[in-house]
Amino acid sequence: MPEYTEEKTIGHRDILPDGQIQIREDTTVFKDGEPISTTFLRYVLYPGQDYSTLDDSVKRICQVEHTPEVIAAFKAAQGISE
Repeated sequence: MPEYTEEKTIGHRDILPDGQIQIREDTTVFKDGEPISTTFLRYVLYPGQDYSTLDDSVKRICQVEHTPEVIAAFKAAQGISE
């Protein structure tokens, strides 16, 4: 009987000038250790958005990039009041 496993990784990260962080999460399915399928989930993290439940590598980027100044500038540009 074949053995199927799944592996999730962060395949790509882009930081936009306004502080948004674009993430691509790759999910690869393996059959008996050989990859047979890969799917992609893309999402964007906005400055000030909660990222506490995400992958540690994404958290580290958010901690560096989403400073109080970046969050304030993003909200101001979007017309969001504090």
